[in-house]
Amino acid sequence: MTNSDHHDFDGITENREQRPPVYFTVLFYGLIVWGVAFCAFYLLSGWSSDAEFQVKMQAHETGGQDTATPPAARTEPAVKPAEPAPPQAPAVAAAPAAAAKPDAKALFAEKCAMCHGADAKGGFGPDLTAAKLEYGKNREALTMSIGQGRGNGKMPAFDGQLKREEIFALADYLLSLK
Repeated sequence: MTNSDHHDFDGITENREQRPPVYFTVLFYGLIVWGVAFCAFYLLSGWSSDAEFQVKMQAHETGGQDTATPPAARTEPAVKPAEPAPPQAPAVAAAPAAAAKPDAKALFAEKCAMCHGADAKGGFGPDLTAAKLEYGKNREALTMSIGQGRGNGKMPAFDGQLKREEIFALADYLLSLK
């Protein structure tokens, strides 16, 4: 049999008497056209994941302002003229302000809540209200965990970001949670 629809190779005979349905052929070539158009759009449109990253990074660095709007489209508030500084109080009055205890609840909300939850009951990080913690639940263990962090990316070190008094205040705040 030497018909053009029969092919014999290494003892395997292919008998293609029936072609695949038309919709298979349309889908096959349609996907090829769609793939080329999709690639051409992203290659030729000037879109860049780096530009998108820079927009999000700039929004992060400015304190989480509007991340959906590109920096060029944001309107900055008008700069107010500088007001004259109030007269300086005596140095004695400034001493109690410097000795004021840091606001541990605000520090927790700013530095810790994203991993441990706003109520410290856990999230990505462990529940800090538990009776026992992995590295101990006393002031020394907590200040070490906050200051030096925990290995393998479990917890970052905050020694360079927080003052010693702030770390102690955070530890005391965590001990007060139930």
